[in-house]
Parts: sequence; structure tokens; C-alpha cells
Amino acid sequence: MSGRRGRLGRVYRLAIDATDPDLEVRLGVVGPVREKLDNTLKDWGIGRADRGDMMWIAHELVANALRHSPPGRHLVSLFLFPGGDRLVVAVHDGSRAKPYLPADAVGNDGAESGRGMLLVAGLAEKWQADLTPHGKKVWAVLALQQPVPPLNLASITSQAVRRAAVIAAVASTSRLCAVRPSRAVA
Repeated sequence: MSGRRGRLGRVYRLAIDATDPDLEVRLGVVGPVREKLDNTLKDWGIGRADRGDMMWIAHELVANALRHSPPGRHLVSLFLFPGGDRLVVAVHDGSRAKPYLPADAVGNDGAESGRGMLLVAGLAEKWQADLTPHGKKVWAVLALQQPVPPLNLASITSQAVRRAAVIAAVASTSRLCAVRPSRAVA
């Protein structure tokens, strides 16, 4: 689980292994995905209300992908724009069937499907489904109530220096352990 900076600001990607043919087992990964995404959003400084809205959106997009696509690997991505006022979630899956808002789902408590996408449409500033060479990508944009401050590059740099020192120490120790002592030949 890692966030990284890019042209889009901050990026987090999570691969979901949903290869089980049993739908209920596949849907069981939604909870852990929500938890990982929520922890990432906390680390990014996203406020509680915005995290809650994004969790609803992500939950619906991930559950739809698991429900309506063949078993396999799915990719969930979070993007925080540089200005810190927009958050995008995108879910990639292997199905080419696009989600839609059924006309009978509006105001119909007994509707069998479509209510989740109504929720996404109500919370998101915009959402869309795009076909890809290997299925589709469904994404939604959430306008944040409180912009997120930019990354503190000084703390990231000092963290990187500390990590590099640890890696160098481990690498040199590993090399010392891998060298066999010379033996005297009689």
C-alpha cells in the first residue's frame, strides 16, 4: 500500500484478487478494500465527511465490478489532484458492460438494481464509464469540502534519505554474509 506523487498529485493503486468463482466470496473483499482506501485517505489528510462520501462511492464501484465482471484481478485507483480539491476513484474490471441509472430505480424502494449508481451519481460531481481494451474503467470525481494541503516535500526527502541508509546497511550486511571465508589448503 503506497501513495506516490505524479502529475496528478498523489496516486494510490490497489490490485484486487477476485478470482473465486463464488460471488459471495468475491464480494467479501469489499470490506478490506474500503479499509485500505480509508487509511490512505487519512494519510493524505482527507477530512472525515469527504472520506465517508468517497467510501460510499468506492464501495459501490468495487462491488459492481466484482458482481458484474468475470472473476479475475481488478484495479482500484485513487487520484488526488494537485490543488487538493478533487478526489477521483477509478475501478478497472474485465467486463465491457457499462453501469447505468435505470429509470425505475429513482424513487422505487423495491428496485432490484441501480440504487448503488444512484448513490454514486448523488455524491459525485461527475461519474463515467469508459471502455478499455480489456474491459472498462468506471470513475467518479468527488469535490472535497476542504482542500487538502500539498505534500510536505521536506519530510518526504528526509524519509527517503533514512530509507536509503537502511537499505544500504542491509545490502552491505547481506554481501558480508554471502562471502565465504577462505580456507587454508594443506
